[in-house]
Amino acid sequence: MASEKIPDRTGASRELLLTALPFTVVTGGIWWWMGMPLVSLALPLAGYALLAWLVVAGVPGQQGIGPANRVTFYRALGVVILAGILLEPQLLAVAQWAWVMLALAVLILDGLDGYLARRFSVSTYFGARFDMEVDAALILTLSLAVWGLGITGPWVMLLGLMRYLFVAAGWIWPWVNCPLPESFRRKTICVWQIASLVIVLVPITPSWLAVWILAPALMLLAYSFTVDLAWLYRAGGQHETQRHGTET
Repeated sequence: MASEKIPDRTGASRELLLTALPFTVVTGGIWWWMGMPLVSLALPLAGYALLAWLVVAGVPGQQGIGPANRVTFYRALGVVILAGILLEPQLLAVAQWAWVMLALAVLILDGLDGYLARRFSVSTYFGARFDMEVDAALILTLSLAVWGLGITGPWVMLLGLMRYLFVAAGWIWPWVNCPLPESFRRKTICVWQIASLVIVLVPITPSWLAVWILAPALMLLAYSFTVDLAWLYRAGGQHETQRHGTET
């Protein structure tokens, strides 16, 4: 019997190893500039190691991780740095402009990975899922910053947690895990959320305006998830309910 071919991931591993040193130097420089304790540098370094492992495991190619996944990986590293700075809220308030600029850069790059995937015909399930999870992590990080800086109350965390509540619902109702069709509405609302959170975090944005910006974003997000859940229930939930009814 022929042995199963093992994917050669040497190219992806080599590329990520070469990226590790610049990331460590840049992140260490940011930590030194902000006066953050060096022990807290462990979080972004651990985040890098986890991301590198996930990418190498998900991209079985000896030519590297590919242009689209490369951009998404850099976006993910930006989120890791943003999340690491949240460990020191008092320093975040001092360097809020720089933090927001980094978040804006991560947002701008969001459209580039998708373009590269289409341009070079390298679209994959892993790449799409990787991009989606980076977006979700960015929204959660931005929501934590808004709450941590006292711009709004804890209700803003619904923006960051709704994606993870959706995933948790799939543990209870398997039909929630069915694949969803591509949706311009879903992508647009995702970008709207991130942009709204970034705008609110700009230091010159009045605090009273935050609610008027984020409340509509939350309502749009709730609407989007409701539409998706309704579609998933019609696609798989009704069939699952009927099957259980027949078995009983």
